[in-house]
Amino acid sequence: MIKLSQTWDDALKAVCYIADRGELVHIKDIVAHEWMSETCLRRIIPDLHKAGILIAKQWRGGGVMLGMNANQISVYDILLAVWEELGLTDCTKDIYCERKDDCYTTDVLWNLQRGFNSLLKMQTLDKVVKK
Repeated sequence: MIKLSQTWDDALKAVCYIADRGELVHIKDIVAHEWMSETCLRRIIPDLHKAGILIAKQWRGGGVMLGMNANQISVYDILLAVWEELGLTDCTKDIYCERKDDCYTTDVLWNLQRGFNSLLKMQTLDKVVKK
C-alpha cells in the first residue's frame, strides 16, 4: 500500500482550494473550508512559496495565491515542495542493496516508480480542480 503523509494531503488540498478561487485567499479560509490544522498549513506554506507554487502576502489583508498558472503546477511538484518521499520501496529510494543486480523485482519496481512519477507529473492543478 502506498501511503502519503497528512502534510502532503494538506498541501494538495490547500493548493487546490487556492487554484479554485483564482485569487488571494486568507489562510483562515483554507483552514475552515478544508478542515485542516492552521499550524500545519503555516508550516508548509514556506516550502510551497520557495518552490514558486504559492505567493505569500504577509501585510494587512494578506494571504496566499498561486505563484504560476494552474496548468504549470503538477501534483508531483507539490509532493516535492513539501519534501514528500517519492520512493515506492527501498529499492526505488536509491538505498544500497547488495542484491540489486541479482534481484528479480528490481526492474519491475523501477518501472512502477517511473510510471507513478509520470502520472503525478501529468496531473496538473487545472485538471485536478476541473474549472
